[in-house]
Amino acid sequence: MEVNLPVSQVIAIVPTFCPDPDVIERLNAVSSQVSEVIVVDDGSPSSFEPVLAVFEAAGHTVIRHGANRGIAAALNTGSRKALDDRAEYILTIDQDTLVPPGYVDACLKVFDSVVSATNLGVVAVDRINDAPSIPPRRSPEGFGLVEEAIQSGMVISARCLGACGLFDERLFIDCVDTEFCLRVGDHGYRIAIAPGTQIAHTLGERAPLRPFGIRLASDGIMRTYEYHGPYRRYFIMRNNVDLWLRYRNTRRGWVLRSIKREFTPTMTTIGSGPQRFRQLLATLIGVAHGLRKVRGPMTKRVRILLTGRA
Repeated sequence: MEVNLPVSQVIAIVPTFCPDPDVIERLNAVSSQVSEVIVVDDGSPSSFEPVLAVFEAAGHTVIRHGANRGIAAALNTGSRKALDDRAEYILTIDQDTLVPPGYVDACLKVFDSVVSATNLGVVAVDRINDAPSIPPRRSPEGFGLVEEAIQSGMVISARCLGACGLFDERLFIDCVDTEFCLRVGDHGYRIAIAPGTQIAHTLGERAPLRPFGIRLASDGIMRTYEYHGPYRRYFIMRNNVDLWLRYRNTRRGWVLRSIKREFTPTMTTIGSGPQRFRQLLATLIGVAHGLRKVRGPMTKRVRILLTGRA
């Protein structure tokens, strides 16, 4: 089935922070699929101004935040600009995401193929770095439906944004996409997977798996795991606890699944390192702040404690 919507109705939003020069290749890769690419730089130091100037010289819109306000704020700044520019669909992608040719068309075909009763609000990517999504349900048209999806690669209808609201800036980073997806579901909208689509996306560093200093290898190859530093670990724990409290009465099944999903990586990070003590500290402070509903950016005191930097 052909897509009825012209490409001029889709605008891409790319939040950046300290972007490397290679980002221009990723911006150019998506620009041919949309009418406009809006880059929202979230308070990068002035030394990155030459990189942002390259983005502008390539014809992309660049909006600069004077300070680091978090990915949710950057997404919202871009979303407001896109809606002002009469976008009917918004594509959100991270600065390290490579969108392949035909990706936007594939997502729009899903929107174009569903009936109004399906109430589709978001289309997300099928595979990330070859790892497939496993939709638990299907729409009447046969598309996989999920409860939550990664923000990078989302195509969101303006109608959905208008009904559900923008991203929650209080979370700053981490769990921003999860909270948005759960809220979309609470408003009766569905999130579908665009079959056959794939993006290349960085999901954190890889660190050697060495519980309590013991190196683990398989067939002579060092085993690794997905690692986030203490700074990110704090937000991961704080914001997950925040959402568990928000949804403890209305989405008990999701809360239990989310706790189970976070338990292993958290324990692995604390036990394996690097920076095992700071990982433990980040986890404990994050949980405490989540219970106290502390939101927004990390305080200077906590940042020094977890990173050693002011």
